[in-house]
Amino acid sequence: MNKKIIYYATGNAGKFAEVKRYIKEFAPQIELKQLDNDFPEIQTMDQRAIALDKAKQAYAKINAPVLIDDSGIYFEKYKNFPGTLTKFIYHGIGYEGLLKLAENSRATFLLYMLYTEKPGIHFLFEGKCEGKVVRPESFEARPGLPYDAIFLPDGSEKTYAQLRGTPQEHEFAYRLRAVKKFVEWYQQRTSLVL
Repeated sequence: MNKKIIYYATGNAGKFAEVKRYIKEFAPQIELKQLDNDFPEIQTMDQRAIALDKAKQAYAKINAPVLIDDSGIYFEKYKNFPGTLTKFIYHGIGYEGLLKLAENSRATFLLYMLYTEKPGIHFLFEGKCEGKVVRPESFEARPGLPYDAIFLPDGSEKTYAQLRGTPQEHEFAYRLRAVKKFVEWYQQRTSLVL
């Protein structure tokens, strides 16, 4: 079987490893390759606009089918925060600062995944998980995924970091939810092509 090559544009090794593992499990006909690039993000609080702009940049760079995603965590007690600033807020104030802002606060992880195969044609898939911010026993998380250490999904007794690699991970992983939507769409779409 000839595998369909799709690039996943991210400079984040943790995100790439996670998505590659999911694609291998749910869509073995796809060979996922990393486009190791962190594209500049437009400055806006509109997460969809950021995702779309990154998708356009990634496709323009390689002129081949590409997946991108943009995720953010939103603390319920603040309006759209940190949202599109998730990475910058963590780098600025670290775990202790985050916990001062939001410990025990309700939170939502939101991810937009876009697939582009032709210029100007983008397909959007959403992944979401609700939970709360907690003080973990340990601040260990995969590189590039620091919020996993402090996010406790609703219905779980373990943080995202503790769920990684366990059978329960599939129940709560917001990125996996978006990947599954993409895979279902992609498989249905390609099965119609004769």
